[in-house]
Amino acid sequence: MIRSLNILLRPLTFNAQTNTLRFAKKSFLVSLILLAGFSSFAQKFERIEPMFWFAGMHNPKLQLLVHGENIATSNVTLSYPGVKLVKVNKVENPNYLFLDLELSSTVKAGTFPINFTVKGKKIFSYNYELKNRDKTAGRIQGVTQKDFIYLLMPDRFSNGDKSNDVVKGLAETALNRDSMYYRHGGDIQGVINHLDYLKDLGITTVWMTPEIENNMEKASYHGYAVTDHYKIDPRYGTNELFKKYVETAHAKSMKVIKDIVHNHIGTGHWFFKDLPMKSWVHQWPKYTQTSYRDQTVMDTHASAADRKKMLDGWFVPSMPDLDEQNPYVQNYLTQNHIWWIEYAGIDGLRLDTYPYNDPE
Repeated sequence: MIRSLNILLRPLTFNAQTNTLRFAKKSFLVSLILLAGFSSFAQKFERIEPMFWFAGMHNPKLQLLVHGENIATSNVTLSYPGVKLVKVNKVENPNYLFLDLELSSTVKAGTFPINFTVKGKKIFSYNYELKNRDKTAGRIQGVTQKDFIYLLMPDRFSNGDKSNDVVKGLAETALNRDSMYYRHGGDIQGVINHLDYLKDLGITTVWMTPEIENNMEKASYHGYAVTDHYKIDPRYGTNELFKKYVETAHAKSMKVIKDIVHNHIGTGHWFFKDLPMKSWVHQWPKYTQTSYRDQTVMDTHASAADRKKMLDGWFVPSMPDLDEQNPYVQNYLTQNHIWWIEYAGIDGLRLDTYPYNDPE
């Protein structure tokens, strides 16, 4: 049986000259052909983030980002003791839904299906997991003025696993230790291998530049052009290896700081290629770079125009500036940091490009 579904779409365009994305002013009507059972939809479903969460959190609220082609045309239901679907938020881009959940204080760890239906027909079901929190005493220690912090760039520190030096499918494939801007091959295993060396130096806390995925064509070594907030860059290792690194450091009575980036992302980020809404990143009539003049943020006599250019201008053309006034962006970033703390047990966070972040 074949069904026809009409969907109102607003096309998203990217201007290569100005490095901006925008929705077209005019909409157009598309007629989609759906097979009975809507089996084709499951193949176009992309992701839910956070991909899992934790039972027993102090904040009962959880917002799930759901991404999939025309996902906004579906209805969402779930049934699990202690979990309430409060609201289904639809945004400008029909490829997104934001699900507001409320978790009771007594909710138990477990897995439950989130069902997506169109006209009463189930087209996809995602098994969402709530994990138990690791409440081991002293697992997350915090960082104080007594700590001796050592900053290192994992790509330039030590190559502990040569098998991940070049990873198929990533944009940058070259490895050249003679060049400042190419990758050198260092990874998380290399850091693990030398924790004893760092401890012998008197180091109590290790702070690495961002370890999460930077799938960019050039200069991906530094880690500050994030392309996936929930995935360790495969040239460094895996999420599981990062967790092992933190656990190994703790076993040696050392601490770990995670470098986080609120201000911007990389143009290779999956959600930059399909923005949830125009206000996800700061948009300008033409490409506008930050002035780098952080005095305008602190100076009460600075002009509004100078302050806006400093805060909302892009750091460089390859790093779009996130709109931190957008409540969806705020939730996304906040939950991501909480997820890494709970998942890996990190002890502290370092906020990159601090003056460029919206102070409010």
